[in-house]
Amino acid sequence: MLTRNGEPLEHSEPKELTRGEIDSFNEAYGVIREELESLQRVKEGVRELAKNATSFAIPQGATADGILEIPNEPVDRWQIRSALLKLKNSEILLCDRTVGGQREFSVIQRFQAGSPYAQANGNAEVLLAGRDPVFLVQAYAEGAQHTLGAMANNLVAKAHRTVWERFANTSPVRVIRVISEKCAQAASLNHDAEQEQSISQPQPRRAIGQHA
Repeated sequence: MLTRNGEPLEHSEPKELTRGEIDSFNEAYGVIREELESLQRVKEGVRELAKNATSFAIPQGATADGILEIPNEPVDRWQIRSALLKLKNSEILLCDRTVGGQREFSVIQRFQAGSPYAQANGNAEVLLAGRDPVFLVQAYAEGAQHTLGAMANNLVAKAHRTVWERFANTSPVRVIRVISEKCAQAASLNHDAEQEQSISQPQPRRAIGQHA
């Protein structure tokens, strides 16, 4: 049987992990699992925005109802036009209003009423504004893609700390490389959707060589 550092390799392929490395992977992956799954869900929402900006900007049928007030002087009032993205503690909305006979549009982030940010700054914040709703949706989707990458990097850093603190003697570089690849896949809009299966922990002789 092939071995690495005295431990059995489950396959002879160079990227395979030993049993000890799989234990390291499982613990580090458990630390970021929920956040990584959330990242994937957000990524799918951003993917839809990027692919179908017009359908979000010009919704068919009844539009979303409600008025948003931005705590400025005087208070800005916006009509909710459509929901773009649902986040953990907030949601992204496309809104419009008419000022001086001119139609204006904005992408607004609305926070949960009880959140610390909402209590300190109000429950809504304008992220983008302009005359073209399709352009605004596209611009928001483009910016969100960069944010997804930053979120993935933060998860890698969190897993990295766990691996080095608990499993520094099990070749952590290879474990971190596998986790980095999975985080990059979770954040990438270009990753083949058919290869994006639900996230699962690897087991000997199976999952490390597959997309999870």
